[in-house]
Parts: sequence; structure tokens; C-alpha cells
Amino acid sequence: MKSIVKLIKPVSLAVVAGVLIMACSQALQVSYDYDSSVNLKQFKTFKVEAEHNIDQDPLLGSELNRRRLGDAVVEVMQAKGYKMDTQNPEIIVRFMTDVKDRQQVRSNNMYSPYMWWYGGGNNVSTYNYQESRFILNIYQKNSDKMIWQGWASGRVKAPTKKDDRETMVKNTMADILRTFPEATQDTYSRK
Repeated sequence: MKSIVKLIKPVSLAVVAGVLIMACSQALQVSYDYDSSVNLKQFKTFKVEAEHNIDQDPLLGSELNRRRLGDAVVEVMQAKGYKMDTQNPEIIVRFMTDVKDRQQVRSNNMYSPYMWWYGGGNNVSTYNYQESRFILNIYQKNSDKMIWQGWASGRVKAPTKKDDRETMVKNTMADILRTFPEATQDTYSRK
């Protein structure tokens, strides 16, 4: 009986670890890049708009999703301490989305020392899927040069409810902007 209990523990830990790895592999991969010559902490005001002259995916880049993306970026930037200024912003946050067709190839090598007796071989399967990307480009207003870029890519499963869509978009924008610095507060108040 004790040997069965000793065997069950490692097997159950392996199953739990496998489930966690599979759950984490479905998440979006987030990354960023920035211009190191620009002090990102100097900015306090922003404006949000869709990226110009870019063909967007007809579903992911629809008017509904553009509004969701814009609203989510505004909410996340304001939570970081930035103030919305549509007339004279210091930075402009532009967003875009796209979808790419991807293919995953899996190989199950079934060779064994007894291959000549039992047969065997290499079983190859392919899996086609679509990879979505959410991209945020931040430009400095006075020079109109890109100073920061963040993106999330991976397989996006469409949520079933409206609230779930808005939550998913907001969480994705928060993940992308996680590394963008918070706005600094003025040390002297203006009277």
C-alpha cells in the first residue's frame, strides 16, 4: 500500500505540472522596445489614436474593437498618472492589431530498438492556427518620432460575453504597458 502511495505522488505532481505548462502556453507573449536616448519619465500628457496607414484585420481591427482598444489604453494610461490632452499632448499612443496565419508541426518519433519487429517510424502532424498581435506605438509629439513600442502576440480565444471582451482587451493593454513608466508628479504646485 505504501508503495502505491509513493507512486501516486510523483504521478499526480507530473499531471499538475503538465496542466500548468499547458495553461501558461496559451497566454499572450508580451515584449517591448524603447529609445534609450529619451527620458520616458518626463511626459505627463497623452492622446490615443489608431495607427495611420496600416491595414487592420477586418475582425480584430473592427470599429468595435478599435473603440475597446482606445478606451482600454486611456484607462491604463490614466491609472499610470497620465492626463488626457487631445489638443496639445506630449506623447501620442497609437495602436494597431493584426492576425497572421501560423502552422505548428509536431513530430512523434516512435523508433525503438525493436523497430524491425514491431514497425515504427515518425508520425508528423500539422496544426494551423491564427496568431493575433496587439501593438502600441508611442510617439513624442514635438518630433513625431517613435520612443516606445510594446506588443502582445499569441493565440486569442474569443470571449463569449461582451464584458469578457472588454476585460480581455483592458488586461492585454495593461500587460503591454506594464513596463512603460508612470507619470511623475510636479514637485511644485502652480497657483
